[in-house]
Amino acid sequence: MHEIEEDPLFLRVKSRDTVLVGEDEICKVLSFVGGARDPLAPTLFQVANVDTGEIKFVHGEEVREIVSTYEQEVQQRIEYPTEGPITNILPTVENHEKKIGKKKLSRN
Repeated sequence: MHEIEEDPLFLRVKSRDTVLVGEDEICKVLSFVGGARDPLAPTLFQVANVDTGEIKFVHGEEVREIVSTYEQEVQQRIEYPTEGPITNILPTVENHEKKIGKKKLSRN
């Protein structure tokens, strides 16, 4: 009997996914470069370290795990919004007064 060979993990990684690189580096995938044999198969990833902001290229084999896909992140933001309505953050006089903690701005 032949064992079914599973595709390598890095073939499932897409742009904007969050991945574990190496032992303890969490990175956001910015883009990828395809291979010579198959231009659609990612072999190099341009990633940004979420802790340090460092941007670098890593080989696909260095990706150990997909921590979160972009689709999962979007769904989570829809289900559990962290901010209130957009009207609470728009640059209005009232919101500025709340931000700086003053009662009213004088209008001359």
